[in-house]
Amino acid sequence: MKALAWIQSTQPTEPPSDVYCQTRDVVQARVESVRLTLLDNGWDEATAALIVAVLGELTSNAFDHNIGQWPDVPGCWFEMTIGENSISVTVADRGQGVRSSLERVRPGIDDHTAMRIAFTEHVTGRAPEKRGNGLKLVREVILEYPINLFFTSGDAEIRMQGSDKVFHVMRGQSILRGCFAKIEF
Repeated sequence: MKALAWIQSTQPTEPPSDVYCQTRDVVQARVESVRLTLLDNGWDEATAALIVAVLGELTSNAFDHNIGQWPDVPGCWFEMTIGENSISVTVADRGQGVRSSLERVRPGIDDHTAMRIAFTEHVTGRAPEKRGNGLKLVREVILEYPINLFFTSGDAEIRMQGSDKVFHVMRGQSILRGCFAKIEF
């Protein structure tokens, strides 16, 4: 996975232009292109809207939680891959990650606790703003619809796949500073 290698690299480089979204408007246009692709391929409007909502939350987090705090390359990697029987979308950023974002309101938490909180509790790293619904929505949609999720940040990861999906935070295979998410449907 090129996106995973990009965020793991110690050398900050801009991703290729066909996947790089340096600004929010670019990523929003690419999310909209996913919606149009789904509709062109026979997906119903309601399901396409749910997938767009999930992608909107994942991409918004890349920008909202890193504004003014990008360690090196701002923006995110956004890549859609159309397979024979599935579509996948990858979103990755070299930002501060889930724990660093939530540590402002929950000091001393580890990566696993931060990941659990981000996906299950209404808390935000942008306090005192009343926010914190995004990744809860992502988890709920993934649990209810035939969409798989792989999400990792720090040394924690979540894999929600197949028909028997469960939400469980586990130790990741590597340590990431930013966030990496891949959905398949």
